[in-house]
Amino acid sequence: MLKKLFIYFIVLWTGCALYSCQKGEIVEDQRQLARVAFKSYSGENLGIKKISIDGEFTNYDGPKDSYLFIFDKSKDTSVVIAFGNEDKIVLKQRLALKSGSNIFGVYPKSPLDPTLVVGKNPLEGAQSDATNYQIKILNYNKIISPNGEPVRLAIYSGTLVFDENTFEEKMVYAKEPILTTDLITDQIPDNFIKIPVAIPYYRATVLDKDSKPLLINGQQVFLFLRLAALGSDPIALIYLPQKDPDVIFEDDWVTFVDGLGFELSNVWLKK
Repeated sequence: MLKKLFIYFIVLWTGCALYSCQKGEIVEDQRQLARVAFKSYSGENLGIKKISIDGEFTNYDGPKDSYLFIFDKSKDTSVVIAFGNEDKIVLKQRLALKSGSNIFGVYPKSPLDPTLVVGKNPLEGAQSDATNYQIKILNYNKIISPNGEPVRLAIYSGTLVFDENTFEEKMVYAKEPILTTDLITDQIPDNFIKIPVAIPYYRATVLDKDSKPLLINGQQVFLFLRLAALGSDPIALIYLPQKDPDVIFEDDWVTFVDGLGFELSNVWLKK
């Protein structure tokens, strides 16, 4: 079917060109056959049922998991809309198209918005490294950042130490952070944060943009990084959603958190 369709357009264009030449005119045909497809960086099924190009719906080419269309090559860009179930718009973006194959990598707009976006792979740039967690962190918490204020994290390693007086283990953190992050917002940062896998316990002190401890009602704020669930060779984007403080005790369930504690464990994208 596709071959016949392609031959039909070739014959049609050739006939138009010959007719123009007979009249002594040189006409360049601006309409060309092309194909568009969307691929998820994380490999899941996107659920796209149909697409339109500048308001015209395309023909689905099932075996190739893509869509055939005729487009005007004189246009710099076209409005591409992809639809999911019940004609719900899952992507709407102005894209540069070309004749032949157009394959676009997509990812969800944010952890809170599943609408797809064509763009650079957010997980690109991290090399395989089983000795380090490689993460990017996004913050959507309105208690910490009521108006989207950027913050930094000073990340400390922790060790469980046995107290011979109380016969209990207590969490003791290093005096100096293993690292202090760049600014963290609700936007995807450029660089990954590398944290050693060999250290089982981490706590991050939340700092303001000037690297001073953030205080909320006079209390410091801590994030507890739950990274072990990322598995081996972990590369991921994690985020802090809007929620109330949810950590009261340290990981030993004995030592009280001296401030506001939030668990940081939500994974958005993972390689």
